[in-house]
Amino acid sequence: MQTVSVIIPTFNHARLLPEAIESVLQQSHREVQLIVVDDGSTDDTPHVLSRYARHIVPVQQPNRGLPAARNAGLRFSTGEYVAFLDADDLLHPDKLTAQAEILQADPEVGWTYCDVAIADTETGAVTMVSERFAYARCRLDGWIFPELVHGNFIPSMAPLIRRSMMDVAGRFDETLTALEDWDLWLRLSLIAKAQYLSTVLATYRVQPGSMSQNRKRMDHNRFVILDKLSRTQPSAFRALGHTGRRIVADMHNWFGYEAYSRADWLEASRRLAASFRVLPWQRRAPLLLGLSLLRRWKT
Repeated sequence: MQTVSVIIPTFNHARLLPEAIESVLQQSHREVQLIVVDDGSTDDTPHVLSRYARHIVPVQQPNRGLPAARNAGLRFSTGEYVAFLDADDLLHPDKLTAQAEILQADPEVGWTYCDVAIADTETGAVTMVSERFAYARCRLDGWIFPELVHGNFIPSMAPLIRRSMMDVAGRFDETLTALEDWDLWLRLSLIAKAQYLSTVLATYRVQPGSMSQNRKRMDHNRFVILDKLSRTQPSAFRALGHTGRRIVADMHNWFGYEAYSRADWLEASRRLAASFRVLPWQRRAPLLLGLSLLRRWKT
């Protein structure tokens, strides 16, 4: 039986953390290394961790953010497979068993992800992640970059990943303040086949004021990720044809419009010109490009 390293980053979640830890300890898959990273908590988290001292690998660090906490856990992990769980979410008892069986059965599958229940702690409403992407008829198995690049449909607790694939894809980008999981999944999707498991094997609990509800931050990070990927993996976008050009043009437009709104004519013209080169037939971008160049010349 292969060992699975489960990494739980936590910051001031002492009230919910025991449930997350218990959901890992109750897994039917018995070879589990549980690493809990306390990212500078100021609540009762150290006391909670002391109660589980015999069952976990505790890691403490100053507050550096979620991506850095996950990376810290990775440095202490030794399992052949890796999974992530946020401190306010839950794994269902057979999650690791079901996913480990998939990876053991097919060495060409680099990672697998399951369906997830999304529970709103304010309203009590429960939906499934699959309900959000089923209408789009996405390709969910194999080389899923063409589907995943349009937006993240894989919550952070859904995958189980071969460590060998993580070593190639890299770690979480610690400069990101949201969507750092999507950034890593995109890189994984370019180097390894995925397999989707339609069974609901985890629960994502949406808390009031969570980062996922901050649309402006999410949009900014989404385009930062696409910008980085379009520079490091341009062939991946070229392979998508017109769709890839549209994504890159939209990305440049977003940065261009943002720069235009703050009167940064140099950045606006640079971005809008890049968009125009990628996709010439647009309506708004050429107009704002001309205005940006004019105002840049006047100043």
